Amino acid sequence: MNKYLNKLLCFGFSCLLILSFSSCKFRNQHLEIETPGENIYKIVYSYHEEGLFDGTVLVADSNGVVYKGAFGFANRNTEELLNTNSQFYLASVGKQFTSFAVLCLIENGNISLEDKIVNYVPELPEIYNDITIKNLLNHTSGIPDYYNFAKLFDGFSNSDVLNVLTSVNQLEFQPGVQYKYSNSGYVLLSVIVHRISGVSFSDYLTEKAFIKAGLTNTIVFDEDAGPIKNRAIGYSKNGNLTDYKFRTTGGGGIFSNVEDLFLWHLAITQGNIIDEQIINIAYQPTVLKNGKIAYYGAGWEIDKKDLNHVFHTGTLDGFRTYFDRQLNNRQVIILLSNNSSDFLEEMVNKIHESLSGKPENS
Repeated sequence: MNKYLNKLLCFGFSCLLILSFSSCKFRNQHLEIETPGENIYKIVYSYHEEGLFDGTVLVADSNGVVYKGAFGFANRNTEELLNTNSQFYLASVGKQFTSFAVLCLIENGNISLEDKIVNYVPELPEIYNDITIKNLLNHTSGIPDYYNFAKLFDGFSNSDVLNVLTSVNQLEFQPGVQYKYSNSGYVLLSVIVHRISGVSFSDYLTEKAFIKAGLTNTIVFDEDAGPIKNRAIGYSKNGNLTDYKFRTTGGGGIFSNVEDLFLWHLAITQGNIIDEQIINIAYQPTVLKNGKIAYYGAGWEIDKKDLNHVFHTGTLDGFRTYFDRQLNNRQVIILLSNNSSDFLEEMVNKIHESLSGKPENS
């Protein structure tokens, strides 16, 4: 009898040990599970630690902000640290605001996509006669990019771009035949918005976009703009000063931060400030005259593998920017860098992978 009792006791004790170990193991596993925000922090921090990213980041989904943070210096001389309110030059990410301004004019009946641009900028030579507003929006105008041939200088402005473009005697191709990215077209759109609205491009965007979307730290950096508070300074990869120095608008010309860009994402996603059918024009791929598709809408690049995935990048001087949106589930990834980082796309892909739980290329 004692022999059986001893076996029973030993069996019970063994089970207790197994249950106890399993419970401990489960608790340890549970503690090791990281939140999406923690995973994103690790991704971004690993690039920052290697000197490959200084800047700010904000990631959100339909439930709200998943992670936001700042890494590095806004000003290396003063050792002022970046924060999520730090103002960055957006470079070409600012094109979406120009597109929005034009779409507002379309919504109000002031202009149409097929209007010829010489109706609004008559000083342009005859070679521009067949170019439409739509051609400017989707980079199918054939106008050469002034960055490639103009003599640039500190304070270079829209009037300087206009002077350069009036001297162009040949387009790169006939309008609508090809897609070729050109900052010239977006500067012309800025000029057209100003001339049609009767107010400055800055005032128009402030009224139609910034105020309505609640953007309190986004400005158009034109010839009349003053000093920017909480401004990030641009640096080269080796830490030398390479800061933004122009005053053009349309192709860029906007300073903002991740906090405001998130509010902007919400406003244009929820349809609070412009009709949904109008803003959707910005997300439509372009059909060229030969029937081929260019995956650029109006201020947004479009993922040909997923038409609900739109994005835009920006590069100038020490600034690199990336604004990535998923239209069907409101996911957004915003990266702003002031150390000439070449790794934003790679970082965005890794963040996508982290959020989806599977490799980006799978």
